[in-house]
Amino acid sequence: MNRALQITYRGMGSSEAMSEHIRDEAQKLEQFCDSIVGCHVVVEQPHKHQRQGKLFHVRVDLHVPGKDIVVGKEHAERRSHEDPYQAVNDAFEAARHQLLHYTDDRHDYR
Repeated sequence: MNRALQITYRGMGSSEAMSEHIRDEAQKLEQFCDSIVGCHVVVEQPHKHQRQGKLFHVRVDLHVPGKDIVVGKEHAERRSHEDPYQAVNDAFEAARHQLLHYTDDRHDYR
């Protein structure tokens, strides 16, 4: 990545293990698209539900030439997970799909 990866934690403490997992997932994205110029990941625990336990929501903002790709923009409750690692995995999987569409569209124009 040309710019540094930014990781933000909201409503929870930071975790070196989680940060390392996010760095690994962000690095994997470069296999699909080598023109990523920035990535900002937000991991948050929006509400502490007593009945449902801790829920986590992950947002990934990718910056590529001519486009910003945002994953996790929809309502947080629908995309929240009790396992923060699964929330990260799902967000990066969605980002991979969007990157593949982005690269396919760029190849179609060439």
